[in-house]
Amino acid sequence: MEFDEPQVTINQRFKVFFPEKRPFFTENAGFFQTPINLFFSRRIADPQFGARLTGKLGPWGLGFLAMDDRARGKLLPGSDPRHDERAAIGLLRAYREFGKQSNVGLLFTSRHFASSSNRVLSLDTRLKLSPNWVFSGQFARSFARELDSPRRTGPSSWAELSYTGRHLLYASRYLDHSPDFRAELGFIPRVDVRKMEHYARYYWKPKRSPVWRLARTSQRQ
Repeated sequence: MEFDEPQVTINQRFKVFFPEKRPFFTENAGFFQTPINLFFSRRIADPQFGARLTGKLGPWGLGFLAMDDRARGKLLPGSDPRHDERAAIGLLRAYREFGKQSNVGLLFTSRHFASSSNRVLSLDTRLKLSPNWVFSGQFARSFARELDSPRRTGPSSWAELSYTGRHLLYASRYLDHSPDFRAELGFIPRVDVRKMEHYARYYWKPKRSPVWRLARTSQRQ
């Protein structure tokens, strides 16, 4: 039996990340991963039944996961009519590769418990613009309803433009989570945030020297 490494969870401003160690979820875990972390398997705390299918045919990749989760129903008091109800969880992932190291993908996640629901639809892409330049981006929208609460919907977006050369490494990133974005199956530490950051590193490679590389790094948010 494996245990989580100790982490301080008291008085934390944001959610604490615990890595997944259950074999069912660690196998082919990267298949459902996207730049915005919309599927974090630790959100499924107490499953009893489940099925997963992943595969690749030519340039196409397809993945499907269906599972129950008894955790939330068990937390409700015995007098609650929803006590012992299960959450129904589903994921669908599809992508297509094209060109040279480029792809476009679709991810749909769904979690339903009693009168509450959370669904997220996402489109992501990676475009190899040239031997040195790469653009990656993702746009997602959530549709959520808490128990006995009105429906809320909100977008989320992420983009990165990067350059990799012999001497220069550069990346520019943008992230925007709207206040109403909800991804119950993902790991989103904070919403209502918008930020941009730039990162650059330049390498010098001296000739005929015991020092094989020098680097200068700059990062700005």
